[in-house]
Amino acid sequence: MIPKNGTLERVMLEALMNAKEGEGVCFLDLVGTGITEENIDQIVQNLRSGMFESEFDDELEKDD
Repeated sequence: MIPKNGTLERVMLEALMNAKEGEGVCFLDLVGTGITEENIDQIVQNLRSGMFESEFDDELEKDD
């Protein structure tokens, strides 16, 4: 699963994927993206647990 385009989880994931090898992402790399000091922990937790809106949510079957 990949987070839906435009979500904060997707912004974070793209920043991590675009980081040069051996380098990480710092908070200053995320300024202006909507990711703040207050929500960064929740965004990372959402990515770890898979609790985010996905590009393919509309393809999943729902239990009735």
